[in-house]
Amino acid sequence: MLLIVVIALTALVNAQDSAGTKPQASSKQGTPSMTATLVDPEKKAQQKAATVSVEVGGIKLIDPATVMEKPGTGEGHLHYQVDDGPVIATTTTKLSFHGLTPGAHKIVVMLAGNDHNPLGPQQTLNVTIP
Repeated sequence: MLLIVVIALTALVNAQDSAGTKPQASSKQGTPSMTATLVDPEKKAQQKAATVSVEVGGIKLIDPATVMEKPGTGEGHLHYQVDDGPVIATTTTKLSFHGLTPGAHKIVVMLAGNDHNPLGPQQTLNVTIP
């Protein structure tokens, strides 16, 4: 069920990206930085969900497809992954995961270049669903 939710979220995010949502831009270019946090973790866990909010710096978030996935200095996007599930590649800085099964889950968030290679910053968030 989680896989279906992740696939549906990926389709929604891709539809939003292709519908012309603006990429996020940092006010300072330089060394890429990233901070990921869980939004209302206890409340969301009760709903069998998790919402991640990400702040980035030193990089402009862009859809890698717009540059034919060619690396560019100061450009990248985010990768989200729940447990060992599929990686969601997006410019979205807030993403929710629904239908999580009871137990412990890890959500990995990382900055990736246009070629999907890691840019360095990565965080693992832990959530436990009752």
